[in-house]
Amino acid sequence: MMISLLRTGAFAAVLVTFAAFPALATEDGAIKHRQAVMKAVGGHMGAMSAILKKQVPFTKDLGVHASAMAELAKIAARIFPEGSDFGETRAKEDIWAKPKEFAKVVQAFITESEKLAKVAKTSDINAFNAQFKAMGKNACGACHKPFREKKK
Repeated sequence: MMISLLRTGAFAAVLVTFAAFPALATEDGAIKHRQAVMKAVGGHMGAMSAILKKQVPFTKDLGVHASAMAELAKIAARIFPEGSDFGETRAKEDIWAKPKEFAKVVQAFITESEKLAKVAKTSDINAFNAQFKAMGKNACGACHKPFREKKK
């Protein structure tokens, strides 16, 4: 009888441990996913910047980068779920404490990146450059200053 109770208790403890593990993995996964998405955003911004500065001759690729930014912007609101404000992250607590303000900057990212993708289809490099700068100011900068910790 006593052994049966011990086995049942041990089995329950194992179940509780494994039941909690996916939640922890999901939270850690959310941070890794967010960081990968934001790294992709940075990669596309860096590539477009290099093209606009004439460091590389790939102006035909601007549309691909701009379209990728517009697609990444659409998922930006979902990559900051509750419970992902811990660990190795530069996301400030204000993302979760001020959700309406954060939603506004995410919407600006969506709007500005959609404009960039649209301008890219015109092949007007000056208009593209102007919208690229507008996106950097109105979306990227508007989010990074209030909602992202500086690198240490």
